[in-house]
This record gives sequence, C-alpha cells and structure tokens, in this order.
Amino acid sequence: MNRHVSQTLTNHNLKVTEARTALIDLVTKTDKPVDAQFLIESLQKEVSIDRVTVFRILNILTEHSILRKLEFGDGKARYELATDEHHHLICELCGAIEDVSDCNIAALESDIAKKKGFHIRRHSLEFFGFCKTCYKRT
Repeated sequence: MNRHVSQTLTNHNLKVTEARTALIDLVTKTDKPVDAQFLIESLQKEVSIDRVTVFRILNILTEHSILRKLEFGDGKARYELATDEHHHLICELCGAIEDVSDCNIAALESDIAKKKGFHIRRHSLEFFGFCKTCYKRT
C-alpha cells in the first residue's frame, strides 16, 4: 500500500481502504484527467469494486479536495489530483487534453481580486481548439 496515499487519506480523516488507495494510485499514474468509466474499468482489473463504490469514492475524494472534478462541456466529468493549479488545452476533434501550467494567471487573479474586492478560493480555465495533429487535418 502506498504510504503517501495512506497518509493523505489519514490527514483528511478518511478511512484507508484498498479501493480508495487503488483509485488514487491510478489517478496519480495517469498524465491527464480521467473519467469515471476509465477508472471503473481499470480498477475492476485490480480490486473487487463496483460502479457505485467508484462514484462514492470519487465524491468523497472531491469533497475533501484530494481530487479535482473537471467538466469540459461534453457531458462527462473527469478527475485529476488536486495538487498544483494548472489549466487545460482541449482538442475539440480528438478530445486530447494537455496541461498548461506555465501561464501567469496568478497575477490576473490577484488583480481581479483587488479590483473587485473578491476573495478567490479557486478558478478554472480551459482552452478549446485543435491540437497540432487535428489542426493539420483541417
């Protein structure tokens, strides 16, 4: 069992279970946000788990800010670890998702908060368009 995952669950006063640990490990190993169906199919190869349990775990981990739930307007939620703030490029043709972490959004966020007198807790920013491969085809 991954000690880091166990510690994360313990720090959030959550019971450390095989299913929770396996789910977090799987999300950690993926390099892009993943949907529930991917998680269900992958986890069922490793542990005895049903769909309802996966959704229950996703909800708990999202409520405790261990996972971040992302919705890109296509009707399905995706999940990633809620670690660093970053943004996404989403290809509207092939569905590829790429992280963008090197933008200066912190300065913009600070400016907006100051101008509006608003305490910003979090934000979401996605860019929609075409990846290099799909753009060449258009």
